[in-house]
Amino acid sequence: MKTSIIEFTNQHRNLHQRIDSLLDFVPDIRISKLEHGSVKVNDIIINNKYGVWLCKKEGFYRRKSAVGYALCLLRNDIAKAKRIKELDRKLQKVKTDIDFYYHHLRKSNDVRKNIMSHRISADMPYLYQVDSALTQLLKSISV
Repeated sequence: MKTSIIEFTNQHRNLHQRIDSLLDFVPDIRISKLEHGSVKVNDIIINNKYGVWLCKKEGFYRRKSAVGYALCLLRNDIAKAKRIKELDRKLQKVKTDIDFYYHHLRKSNDVRKNIMSHRISADMPYLYQVDSALTQLLKSISV
């Protein structure tokens, strides 16, 4: 009877070792959230300073752009990292322009309201185009 108990504990231990070996993997990239919306990607910390997300001394309009940039740097995909930075800057510029136009639309006379309305109408498709291009690029990054 002792041999069956010993065999059972050995089998039980072997099963635990097999399960542990299957689940014992260390991901090469770890993403964790920190306080105040900050994100840590391995050893790269992404902080918000005065409305700008900083990643390796580079400023980004969106936090997800900064995280994607950090992932590309860790994967040594410099071309994709530059493209993320470029699209994020375009998105920030168009969004700032549209906000500027909305501000002046509310505080101006009829002729100027018409001009600002046309500028908003002209820039909105560009905003959607840049936003969708950036989103698709960020979705293509493997974690």
